[in-house]
Parts: sequence; C-alpha cells; structure tokens
Amino acid sequence: MKLLNKIIASAFYSLFIIVPLILTPYNYELFEFNKMLTVYFLTIIISAAWISKMIIQKKILFSKTPFDIPLLLFLLSQILSTIFSLDRHTSVWGYYSRFHGGLLSTISYIILYYAFISNQISVKKSLKVILSTAVIVSLYGIAEHFGIDKHVWVQDVQSRIFSTLGQPNWLAAYLIALVPLSGWLAPLLLLTLYFTKSQSGLGTTAIILALMFIFFLIKQRFLKIILITVLLIGGTYYFLFSPLAAKMPKTLQLINEENKTRAGGSSSLLIRRVVWQGAIDVWKHYPIFGSGVETFAYSYYNFRPPEHNLLSEWDFLYNKAHNEYLNFLATTGAFGLGSYLFFIISVLVFFLKNPSGLMLGFISILITNFFGFSVVPVALFFFMFPAFTLTLSHTIVAKSVKEEKPAGRQYVLITVVFLFALYALNFVINLWRADYQFNLGRNYLKANQLPAGLTLLQKAVALSPQEPLFRSEYAEGLAKLASAYNTAPTAALRDQLIAESLSQSDQVIKANPVNLNYLKSRIKIFLLLANIDSAYTKQALDTTLQAIKLAPTDAKLYYNLGLIYNQLGQKDAVKQTLQTALELKPNYDFKIPQ
Repeated sequence: MKLLNKIIASAFYSLFIIVPLILTPYNYELFEFNKMLTVYFLTIIISAAWISKMIIQKKILFSKTPFDIPLLLFLLSQILSTIFSLDRHTSVWGYYSRFHGGLLSTISYIILYYAFISNQISVKKSLKVILSTAVIVSLYGIAEHFGIDKHVWVQDVQSRIFSTLGQPNWLAAYLIALVPLSGWLAPLLLLTLYFTKSQSGLGTTAIILALMFIFFLIKQRFLKIILITVLLIGGTYYFLFSPLAAKMPKTLQLINEENKTRAGGSSSLLIRRVVWQGAIDVWKHYPIFGSGVETFAYSYYNFRPPEHNLLSEWDFLYNKAHNEYLNFLATTGAFGLGSYLFFIISVLVFFLKNPSGLMLGFISILITNFFGFSVVPVALFFFMFPAFTLTLSHTIVAKSVKEEKPAGRQYVLITVVFLFALYALNFVINLWRADYQFNLGRNYLKANQLPAGLTLLQKAVALSPQEPLFRSEYAEGLAKLASAYNTAPTAALRDQLIAESLSQSDQVIKANPVNLNYLKSRIKIFLLLANIDSAYTKQALDTTLQAIKLAPTDAKLYYNLGLIYNQLGQKDAVKQTLQTALELKPNYDFKIPQ
C-alpha cells in the first residue's frame, strides 16, 4: 500500500513539474502535444495504482464531492456531443497537434480530480512543486527576453516571450493563475507577465491584483499580507503607468506593437469579433449538442462571416473560437456550455464559502479563457484548484485505508491491471513515435527527398493507423513521387504510386468527409496527378466544389476553382468564379482575365 501511495503522489508531483516544462524540437507541434501526452501517461499510472489499492482493500476508494453532479453532467455533454459529432475521431482525440479538449483529455482531467481527492495527496507539497516549476518557467522566460534563444525561434521571442508554454497568452494565463498563491515570488511572476505583452494577460493581472487587495482587506488578514498586496499593486502601477516608466512601452503602445506584428496588422479584438460571430452562427445550426467536441476547425468554415476575408489573418486556420465559452457553445451546444457553466458556478459558490488564493487563481482562468482558450497546464489548474480547495477545507471525508498486503487472487487482478496499464502506456509512446516519424517525413518531403520522406510517413501510419492526418500527408507524398516518375521506363511504378495515393486519400475522405484540410490535400493530389493524366483535373474540380460547400465564403477556394476552370478551358466559368472571389474579398490581389 505504501508503495502504491508513493507511486500516486510521485506521479502527481511529476505531472505538476513536467506538464509546464516539457517541449521537444522533434514533433509536429512542440508544446501542447507533448504536454497532453504527459497527462495521458501519468493518468494511466495514477489510475493503475489507484485501482490496485481498491483491489487490495476490497472496496471502492472513491470520495464523493460537492461537484459530482456538475462534473457528471459536463462529462455527459461531452460524450453526447462526441456521439453526434461531425467528426468523431477529432472529438475523441482532440484536434491534431493539440489533443487537449477532446473527450479523452476531459476524462483524464476528471480522473485526476477524483484521484487527487480520494488518495489524499498533499496540497501543500503540490503547491510547492507547482510554484517551484513556475520559477523555472519564469526565469527561462526572462532569459528569453534578453535573447537567450532568439536564434531558435521564427517569432520575435524577445518582444513577446512564451518560455516553455509556446505562446505569450498561454504563458500569461499560466502565471496569472499562480500570482495569488505566489507570495514573495509574485514580483518574479509579474515581471515575466509583463514581458509577455499579452493584452488579455495584463488586463487580467490588473483585475486579479485588485481582487487580491479587496480580498485580503475584507478578511483583515495580517498587516504584512495587506502591505505586500499594496506594494504589489503600487509597484505594478509605477512599473506600467507612472512617469518613472516613461522609457518603457505604454499599454496602448504594446497593443499597437502587437497589431503591427500581425500580418497586415488587424486588431486582435476585431479578429475575435468576427470569429465569435461565426461561433454563434455554428451554435444556431447545432443548438443542443453542437457540431461535436473540438470540431470548430470544420464547422466554423461553413458559417464563416464574409468579413473574415478582409482580416489580415483571412487565410489562417481557426481551430478554436478564441473564447472558451463560445467554443463550448459552438462545439458542444447549449447542453455543453450549460453544464460547463454549472460546474464553474458550483465551484465559485464553494470558493466564496472557503475563500483563498486558489479562488482568485481560478477566477483568473475564467477571465483569460474569455479572451482565448485553455491549454493543457491551465486546464490542469482548472480541475485541480477545486480539488485542492476541497482537500484543504476538510469537506471530504476520506475512506479509511488499512495497511494490507495482497494475497492470492488479488495478485492476479493487480497483474492484469498493470498489464492493461503497460499496454496503454505503450500506446501513448507509439503516439509520440508516430508523430516524430510524421514530422520528420514531412520535413524530408519539403526538402524534396521524397523516398526517404515516404518511408518515414509509412512508419507513422503503421504506428498510428487511426490518425488520418498521417495518411493524408502520405497520399500527397505518393502523388508527388508519381509525378516525378512520369516517364516510360518507370510507368509501372508510377501507376502503383498513383493507385496507393488515391487509396490512402479515399480512406481519409471516407472517414473525415467534413475536414476541409483533407479536401484541400486531395485537390493537390489530383492537380499533381493531372501532370500525368489531364483527366484528373476534372476530379480536382469536383473536389474543389465539394470543399466550397463546406466553406462557402472562402475566397481562396473560389480563386483556385477559377484556375482549375482555366486549365479546363472554361473561360466563362473562370470569369464568374474569380468575380465571386473578388466579391468575397475586394482587396484580393489579382485581375480577372478579359
């Protein structure tokens, strides 16, 4: 029993350390992907040890909490939304490269919530681990500001740091949640926050600092704490707004600089306004259960406002609504958002009865989620802060556990549990290996080293056959190689490559008919094959028309459709289609042929 308890506690502490820090240069997505797989990996270990404890004790070691009904309703909403989803694969796993937000990630967070409470993990030690990790994250972020890794990133990381979180707003959301808990570490966290130059982050920081002051004043805690709070607020004021900080960029200047760093400089608030309108339109079409968990990347383009074409990021892929609440509304409907808000309100009511820094940290998450979306470290806090508070409040009566050793049949059951756990852990490892092979293969294809790239992509497909992204990229690579082998001596090999490319693409589209990216990839495949046989141009045309049905306001699709009509010699259709593209995007830089 002691060993199992140590395994569970160590896994939780490892979770709080590794998730914020982990990133690798070897993956398709460097940050979120690795963080989510870490959550899966450690959740499996915690679950196996927890179940083994139950086997030894011969009883269910599961503590009921005040949030059971809200959590059950929220989980039910995610399950139903997945069942009725436009793309069940995405709803189960999450949008590829992020994974966070899918049904499996939600199940993992809920398991961790109950495992922490039921196994009486030390909150004090957990917070020490979390804050120690935040110090490392902050120090690295500050070092970024002074150029420690400026040669590594394409982004101007000195202007807007993101440390090990991957994006300035994500780093800001992570740190703000910890400021109310950080005590004397607060100045370090606040300095790091400032260097993110995150509009939502700085605004939320001001609100949380004000709430800290009011909270401690009302509670009439120790004068020392009040004094620290006043100094923090006063220091922040002078740091950001006073004449003494004249040499530092003002808030308005920060906003202007951020807008300038965007391609074309569209205001982030303006971009959000357009995307939010699209999210509401998605919900109107799927009012009860939404379009499906994490399917915003597919449903949004069917209802994307035409105004989106006038933004600087008009051709960017939006897989989130950039507002957690609207994202839930669009993808999980009224039931999903309603149950999510029910959980939040239940937690806030409990927090008001048991106020603490954890309450302010939780509130900060609610604010930053309004202007963006949660990422793995912040989502972990979203579920763990209520668990911490319940544990500290002694509201939960833990079930008594006797120190017993397994005997007889219990050994068999525990062995079965750990064999299942090993299988699951190996599955997670293979997800990482497949992504590594996939990313390496893509890079080889970009370098035009087609045979080597295809070999790696084939390995990725073999390791993770359920992932359509790998097949789509593999199919496209096969078409490129077939096009390169378009000579008489290699005709037989060319035909084999064509057949395999189309077979892989067919599988992808059959399983994912509403994924716009896969349709665009299929269009590329047909256009590549059209270099071999012009008959494929007609199939490219049909696929483009299919894509336009999914994204009727996408000006670039109409432009590409016009180019395909031009290849087919349909001049009238060319003019009509390109005219539609210009109507959707009046500033599109091309001329309609006369």
